[in-house]
Amino acid sequence: MASWAIPALVALALGLWRLTGPALWADELATWGAVRLSWSQLWHLAGSVDAVLTPYYVLMKAYATVAGTSTAALRLPSVAASTVAAVVVTALGRRLGGTRMGLLAGLLFAILPVTSRYAQEARSYALVILGAAVAVLCLVRLLEEPSRRLLTGYAAAVGFVGLLHPLNGLLMLAGHAVAVGWWQLPRRAEGWRTVRRWVAAAGVGVLPALALAVWGAGQTAQVSWIALVNLSALQAFPERLFHSAAVGGLVLVLAVLGVRRAPAYVCLAGAAFVPMVLLLAGTHLHVWVARYVLVVLPALAVLAASALAHVGRSSAVVAFCLAVVLGVPAHVTIRAHAGHSQDSYRIASVIGPRYQPGDVVVFPDSHPSIPWSPRDIYERYLPAPRPPDVLRVAPQRSDGRFLATECPDANCLGTPPRVWVVGADPVADPLRDMAPGKRRRISDSYRVVQRWQYPLLSISLLERPPSSAP
Repeated sequence: MASWAIPALVALALGLWRLTGPALWADELATWGAVRLSWSQLWHLAGSVDAVLTPYYVLMKAYATVAGTSTAALRLPSVAASTVAAVVVTALGRRLGGTRMGLLAGLLFAILPVTSRYAQEARSYALVILGAAVAVLCLVRLLEEPSRRLLTGYAAAVGFVGLLHPLNGLLMLAGHAVAVGWWQLPRRAEGWRTVRRWVAAAGVGVLPALALAVWGAGQTAQVSWIALVNLSALQAFPERLFHSAAVGGLVLVLAVLGVRRAPAYVCLAGAAFVPMVLLLAGTHLHVWVARYVLVVLPALAVLAASALAHVGRSSAVVAFCLAVVLGVPAHVTIRAHAGHSQDSYRIASVIGPRYQPGDVVVFPDSHPSIPWSPRDIYERYLPAPRPPDVLRVAPQRSDGRFLATECPDANCLGTPPRVWVVGADPVADPLRDMAPGKRRRISDSYRVVQRWQYPLLSISLLERPPSSAP
């Protein structure tokens, strides 16, 4: 069997394992909501929110017209991207250190919990990781043997990453710039021609990221929820990036040990420079989220494989098996119902058997980061018959608005005997994030009688006291 086939099969198997086990969480629900819009509605929405994600939504909408919007269908493109990425990482490792190192790099990449976590995510991250792997492979070869074909491939890979996630694309180029500059230093004049060619290719490749960044520059609410970096964020870095602190710590140690002085390894080290840039920026700007630096995963896998390739066979096998064993708890956790951080499935088991004719449902009006998710969860995971969404005048993501349009001050609430409140955060007061008029109208006539709290899902049942009966 070809060396690339084994990592590909492992990545594919892990990607398909319990693919529909975790419920869609807020970001995936945003994808689900976007692909159901008409083309004109999607374009209108992009003008007010999620501009930087519009290319991904366009790709997924075209795909969904054929494949549908089931959980498996929405996640399969990411599974495919992770599988192909494992092949590219194997090729990169083989290019730098031979067949053994290539196999180790591909397998390490495939068994990382973070790889299969984003292989099972209906977002652009797996595609971004694939693009980053291709870009690094093209760059390594470009520095060794420049050609027009490699320059074109590199520019296309950089453009692909920037088109699907501008911040990842720009950060990746920053790492590549460090690598190219470092590579050129000992070469002086003979290296400048290659550097100039790289600058030209990078300049073309960065255009989609810059265009999207300019387009979405005014949509700052998309990142306003992100906390500034502090000591706890630094301590949580391996866990946040790798979805397993133990696996992350092992891979990072191996990656440091795997750095060599050869130009190719300098290039990879330059790519790993990306997290440091975003962490430093995150001390003053609301930009640090671990998934924004997923472009470094292929480089880190190859650097870790380099360390394993330079020790004895038995030591390499032991270290690899240790990474597999340490990752098992994380693999199991991310495939649970709440494995993507939001237990969306629970809504059916709570409201479904307790629904009574005359019930209605209402939703909060704000949330720091995922205000759309309660309504999306309700619409996707609670089948009819269900309480009507009586306050809604226009659906979410229609008319250029991300959230649903409701009647002012809950004037269309009526006098139902019971009101269900579905929110994202478990809070003491389920009416906390509602507009003042709506909150006042409900709190004056209803009292909380029962509450259910799950990861990023809060469900409350309110009843009208006998003294408040109409």
